Amino acid sequence: MPTFRYRIAVPGGRVVEKTTLAESRALLKSQLQSEGNFILEIQKISGKSFLSLHPSKSGRFKQKDFFVFNQEFSVLLRSGLSIVAALDAIIEQSDPDELMKVLRAIREDIFSGESLSGAFNKYSHAFTNLYIATLQAGEKSGNIPLSISRYIEYMKKTSEVRQKLITASVYPFILTIVSVFVLFFLLIYVVPAISGTFFQAGTKLPFITALLIDFSTGVRSNFPYLFAGLFTLVGTAIYIKNTDAGGLYLDQLKLSFPFFGEMYLYYLTARLARTLSTVLGGGVTLLEAVRVSSVVLTNRFLRLKYNNVLKSLKEGGSFSESLSTTQAFPKLAIRMIGAGESSGALEQVLKDIAEFYEAEVDTRLSVVTSAIEPGLMVLMGLLIGFIVLALYLPIFQLAGAIG
Repeated sequence: MPTFRYRIAVPGGRVVEKTTLAESRALLKSQLQSEGNFILEIQKISGKSFLSLHPSKSGRFKQKDFFVFNQEFSVLLRSGLSIVAALDAIIEQSDPDELMKVLRAIREDIFSGESLSGAFNKYSHAFTNLYIATLQAGEKSGNIPLSISRYIEYMKKTSEVRQKLITASVYPFILTIVSVFVLFFLLIYVVPAISGTFFQAGTKLPFITALLIDFSTGVRSNFPYLFAGLFTLVGTAIYIKNTDAGGLYLDQLKLSFPFFGEMYLYYLTARLARTLSTVLGGGVTLLEAVRVSSVVLTNRFLRLKYNNVLKSLKEGGSFSESLSTTQAFPKLAIRMIGAGESSGALEQVLKDIAEFYEAEVDTRLSVVTSAIEPGLMVLMGLLIGFIVLALYLPIFQLAGAIG
């Protein structure tokens, strides 16, 4: 979609200059005129793409930079600065990067009369719906710094959980990769080098030695086919995952695994509950909070079920009953939500749910980590021990025959 820069005179007589995406110059002109604006100039931007002016759709910008921006923005607003003055202060003291590019454009939009949430919403490819909803809640309540502070706290909590998941998976992943590399090295290089000596000596090989040599020979001779098969398998899995039906099935399959599927469900439930608590705390209605929070459900099967909850709420159903009909979320969480609705403390209950399931995920991660590390060590010890035994048995036989 092409990018246009235009200058218009708004109904109040003020001249505004903005940059936007549009299907064509004619459609953009028609839209602006229908809003009562007087067109001064519409120019298609050439030489620069929209992605060079704003954060990329794929990478956006670093989460750390966005976190620091929100902290500074909240502090400056609390000190009494206007939104434009606060943005000017942040932009002036920061190095030019992807975030600063879009903040400059947002600053111009706000200076031209756009609301804070409206300006950020124009760049929804770079900012989440949750963040934009947080800004909208702050505007409605008249306390934007408080809403941003709530979002900062939300970022801290979700980042902590994500960091624990990454930390718990790094060591087992590295250990697995190294173990596989060692096994392939032994099978492809060490075993053939030693087995050649056995064949030259004419030694009758024990069963496990012959089995190991046959397996090593099969791996060496069929290595290109094995690699091609693995590549095809991975490519097929990625293709299936990217299809609607295949992705939905795989996401449902993830939740059905014993122990790990339940831990995955607890993690998503904690994210959902914390998001809902954050949005509701900003003064957003439950219906809007449910709509906004659906983006944190990265599992397509759960998101499909959660969309049914949104439909039920629009028809007048209660939140807990709507969740219960999906039969996809933890029953304890649903009972706690029902109690929160009855007592009028839904925001606090959702926060308690998030903390409870975050602690549960943390406990299960500790169990998994404690079990996987020694389990992998034992497995690799057995495999390498089998290879060493299979290679040394003919040597022991030969030594016994000579003796």
